[in-house]
Amino acid sequence: MRKANNILAYLMLVLASMQLLLILASWIVTSVWRGAPLRSLISSEGIRWFFGEFVSNMASPLLVWLLLLSIAYGIYCKSGLKLGTHLFIHKKRLQFRQLFALWTTLIVAFLYILIIVLLSCTPHAVLLSSTGKLFPSSFSNSLVPIIAFGIVSFSIVYGLLSNTFKTIHDIFKALSVGMVSTMSLWIIYILGAQLYHSLVFVMRI
Repeated sequence: MRKANNILAYLMLVLASMQLLLILASWIVTSVWRGAPLRSLISSEGIRWFFGEFVSNMASPLLVWLLLLSIAYGIYCKSGLKLGTHLFIHKKRLQFRQLFALWTTLIVAFLYILIIVLLSCTPHAVLLSSTGKLFPSSFSNSLVPIIAFGIVSFSIVYGLLSNTFKTIHDIFKALSVGMVSTMSLWIIYILGAQLYHSLVFVMRI
């Protein structure tokens, strides 16, 4: 975990450095080469764009996916489902309550997957596109939310049956844990998204 954090820290430094380098390079090139097909991030237009479009640059499906998967990962770990699955796969001893919770969760997962299949893979399914295709369609557009919602649901079922979650407060707290543990990824996302959109602006793409 510490090694991963170190990698992300260096990646953050690289992205921030590239952003500064792009700002300086765009200014220097447009100052020296007046006819360059580039825009400067230090010009009045560039500064207005940087501040005025910052929120729009951050708003993307990737941001929503990161949020949903962070929530799902947090409750998956906090509910004990991750540990229970690990013990079950490696054929280690589980308490009766854990085993009962795990098998019930597997049944719920099977029913959930079955419902999704019926909604997306049968003829004239409601999640198919208007032309009957799976990609692109409502199913493909909502694939990450479907996965995240499933993981959250399975984790809540397991947590309640295994007595990991005793109150609604425990569930609420588990839902917020993931965003704290993946905070470093949010920083990388912000820097990466802004760098990408800055490059698009400078290159007039």
